Amino acid sequence: MRPLAVFLLACAAALAVSGCTNGNGRGNGGGHEVPARRLLILSLDGLAWDLAKQKMAEGKLPALAALASRGAVATGGSLSCYPAKTAPAHATLWTGCWADRHQVLGNETPRLPRGSHTILEQRPGFDAEALLAEPLWRTAAREGRSVTVVQATHADPANEDELGLHSLQIFSGYHAPVGAALVTGPAFSADERTFLIEPGGDGVDISCSPVRVHLPPATWVAIDHPAVRGVFYVYLAKLDATGWAVLRSSYSAVAAPTAGEAERFRKEVGGYAYNAQKVEPSLLDGTAWKREAYLAATRLNALQVKKAVLWALREHPAEITMAYLPQPDAVLHELLGKAEVWADREARATIDEVLAICDGLAGDLVEAMGPGGSIALVSDHGMAPVDHVFYPNLVLERAGLLTRNGAGGIDLGHTQVLFSQSGDFIVVNTVDHRGGCVPISEREAWLALAEKEIVKAAEAALGSGALRPPVRPGSDAGGVAVSAQGDSWFSSACDGVLLYAVLSPDLPAKAAPVVRQIDPVGYHSGDPRIERLAAMMIFAGPGFRHAEAVGVRHVDFAPTVLQWLGVEPPAGTAGRALEQFLETK
Repeated sequence: MRPLAVFLLACAAALAVSGCTNGNGRGNGGGHEVPARRLLILSLDGLAWDLAKQKMAEGKLPALAALASRGAVATGGSLSCYPAKTAPAHATLWTGCWADRHQVLGNETPRLPRGSHTILEQRPGFDAEALLAEPLWRTAAREGRSVTVVQATHADPANEDELGLHSLQIFSGYHAPVGAALVTGPAFSADERTFLIEPGGDGVDISCSPVRVHLPPATWVAIDHPAVRGVFYVYLAKLDATGWAVLRSSYSAVAAPTAGEAERFRKEVGGYAYNAQKVEPSLLDGTAWKREAYLAATRLNALQVKKAVLWALREHPAEITMAYLPQPDAVLHELLGKAEVWADREARATIDEVLAICDGLAGDLVEAMGPGGSIALVSDHGMAPVDHVFYPNLVLERAGLLTRNGAGGIDLGHTQVLFSQSGDFIVVNTVDHRGGCVPISEREAWLALAEKEIVKAAEAALGSGALRPPVRPGSDAGGVAVSAQGDSWFSSACDGVLLYAVLSPDLPAKAAPVVRQIDPVGYHSGDPRIERLAAMMIFAGPGFRHAEAVGVRHVDFAPTVLQWLGVEPPAGTAGRALEQFLETK
């Protein structure tokens, strides 16, 4: 087994030899020349535009600042979607459609058609099959333009709509990921294989026949066991007289266009190590060595994205290459509230270090693209601190609109209205849903009553204006369309700094308060028109002007990329190409 540094050097050396910009590399499907114009799309999950502006002004994001200084920038940020969550926001970026078209309503989204499913049934909002509008990679590939997806939400090489598009290569690390873990005992398991940990020299030895690796302190080492579905990484975070703590990264099988490509990716890149720092309980508990492990895991995430992109640029050079990093979303969820509400210096410092890692990745990839390459740097949503949780379903229960069953769950036969697990909406349990009990003719009356009770309870517990006015499908929501799968959409308001509350679909004990105070955290969801939920959008390189614009929306991203590529967007796309960002030919 070789350390990550060896893999990275090999990847970088091969990239230099192949010459990503010299027109002599292998093509997207093998055998094609490197395209003359290339665009790298990089999504940095959760990077709020207001935070990015602040850190660029402080000199803490030099790569992003350099891109902004020469590129096209959404100076007011980019308007995300309703709700401003990762899966629907990326669906909006990729398709140029609002949620009423693409029907991804949350990180979990309702199962359709409604006549075959109850209001409780949901599916992952990240699945390719959940996306009901055409993503830009499919539109481009239908026109014979080359696209390599290193990793993106809703991209799956096995999706039947992508099969047969030979200029499209999709890789994914989202398939059935196994979460990271902090190991303090003598063994851990991976895919039912037991890995033993024993003291050895300056660190520990980890073994499971036929693999044995030495793990020195503060170093990531890859483990590629033939019986484990994916490559994972281990890091010796602590070693003293009391024992050790080994951080094992997340892992998953790499989905690829062919079994051969999956094996090549595994051998030459390794695994994605997606969210390698997310363990329970959190590593960010004030312990110094845990904080260092968290930062090391964040560097691993960025390094694996970098390696995957470098590999794709060499092995599958394309007109568009797409990649994704699950940071800074994770650290902002944990620490933004502490940094802003409590003025916690360590929280601020940790956020700055994670942002520097993200910035370093962007800078490295810009360098890899070279002067002939372009880049689109985006985020899915912003983030704001919050220190209360509000439970709409508890309000609905007390108003007689929701009933529990004997096990404490939802009794569908006696529940008229539910605040859904699938998004920030209430849904009336009408008879056109499987198991529904409300006649269609009574839908409006139940809906109006539920809206009234939720707003009244929120304002009584949190103050006047705690919720933004509910948004009905088809109503004016500042140009943002919401899906009719939700009967009425709710969002916490913001006082300019804090959101009033997390709107939780949980159903706590009957005697619990409808509002609970929590330690401050970072949160995003609901109405994207809240300034702090604005996302980032920057284009730079050949084909893009140095320009600034306000009023930019996520639905404008895909049409802009497609016009840069010379491809018409699909009919019905809600967005428009940002002409002020594009050079005229």
